[in-house]
Amino acid sequence: MLKKMLAGELSLIDTFWKFGVLGLPVITFLVKIFGKMLARKLNHHSVLTYFISPHSNIEFSTTILTLAYLSSLSFFLFYSYSLILGTWRSSAEYNRSLWLRHLARVFMALMVFSAFKFVFKF
Repeated sequence: MLKKMLAGELSLIDTFWKFGVLGLPVITFLVKIFGKMLARKLNHHSVLTYFISPHSNIEFSTTILTLAYLSSLSFFLFYSYSLILGTWRSSAEYNRSLWLRHLARVFMALMVFSAFKFVFKF
């Protein structure tokens, strides 16, 4: 399904509403949850300093949380890229309204930007 979205083979309605409006907040929320759980486990230290530090007692649960967070973050980045590209390509095929075509592109870019802002807090 992601392959079809990335290629722009899905309709603009499916890409925008199903993958953008419904899918992006769910993935963003999962990344944020794993990040908060990992930050609590690491006592708000960075992941790199925790695993490099010779004094730290590395626990299995911390390693699993780190892998879950980094995996979800990687998927979030890939999903965001696919969503922007898929929306752009499927809106190029949308012939009903020129305004809706461009509005979908602008709103999707704003949604991805706000998701990045929420995840990375910049």
